[in-house]
Amino acid sequence: MMELNAIKKLMEKFANRKEQLYKQKEEGKKVFGMFCAFVPIELILAADAIPVGLCGGKNDTVPIAEEDLPRNLCPLIKSSYGFKKAKSCPYFEAADVIIGETTCDGKKKMFELLERMVKMHVMLLPYMKTEKAKELWVEEVKKLKELVEKETGNKIDEEKLKESVEKVNKMRKLFYKLYELRANKPTPIKGLDALKLFQFAYLLDIDDTIEILEELVKELEERVKKGEGYEGKRILISGCPMVAGNTKIVELIEEVGGVVVGEESCTGTRFFENLVEEPTIEGIAERYLKIPCACMFHNDERIENIKRLVKELNADGVVYYTLQYCHTFNVEGTRVEEELKKEGIPVIRIETDYSESDKEQLKTRLEAFIEMI
Repeated sequence: MMELNAIKKLMEKFANRKEQLYKQKEEGKKVFGMFCAFVPIELILAADAIPVGLCGGKNDTVPIAEEDLPRNLCPLIKSSYGFKKAKSCPYFEAADVIIGETTCDGKKKMFELLERMVKMHVMLLPYMKTEKAKELWVEEVKKLKELVEKETGNKIDEEKLKESVEKVNKMRKLFYKLYELRANKPTPIKGLDALKLFQFAYLLDIDDTIEILEELVKELEERVKKGEGYEGKRILISGCPMVAGNTKIVELIEEVGGVVVGEESCTGTRFFENLVEEPTIEGIAERYLKIPCACMFHNDERIENIKRLVKELNADGVVYYTLQYCHTFNVEGTRVEEELKKEGIPVIRIETDYSESDKEQLKTRLEAFIEMI
């Protein structure tokens, strides 16, 4: 099947992103690095600044990080820290400020070491979705607004906030459309291409992401009309994010006869689900607190989301993916597995890191799972 033009454009934009980003810095724009989908990018865009995701999906920088961090720590945390310590990530080096968040204890303590190397601002994320928690989160979003205004020298007024909310909502709607198209049989796009789109959406200029998505939606609509696409056991991946550089599990699934049709993760639905309904600080805070991350206490919403996505995407089974030592997603996996089995939905739990050492073992397990369903 012919390669999608939008995916070619995606790879070209990504290849040129470093040069573009540093040019934007030379023009006076401030860069805010971020690790997580909980960071409200609307505020950064409203101040005419640049939000950008940070490197953390490669095994190469893990040994460097382990000079300071314990080995039995999440590879994403170690990889990220190692990239900054080695000064080998252009996005880390471009960042004027890095915005962290208290989604897990490992990251929280890593930030105490990271702030020796770069200016940091850490948002206190509530672990529950109570009214008191909402009040706290609104205050954290206000503090971020004040920080962004101070760093950029640009005031975030109502009009600028409205414009940025509309732009980010536009991107989210296009991702929603992409998901609807992937529900078709055959699915019009490979899971690996879709994953790269999510990964690079954290890194690219938002206008470029929107342009690529608009072209991609048109191409996929054309494929659906013609009945073109990819066949195989349809898999929904659920669990930890797969940041740029980490494609191992998707590659293995599609190598052994599966086709990934959806991702319930921060490089997937948690990145775009729910729009900002009101272009206010309170409206932005409300949208981001709805994210059903495993860091939340009593996270039933996420389990219901997974079951809903299985139906909407016509998935045949779920691969529940966790990184080693990611305790929140690992522990929550027990409840997810129980609930999916009650519904008769096939599920396999995969725990791994960024190395290649377990690749053959994982391939065998995934092959057996896909044959079984």
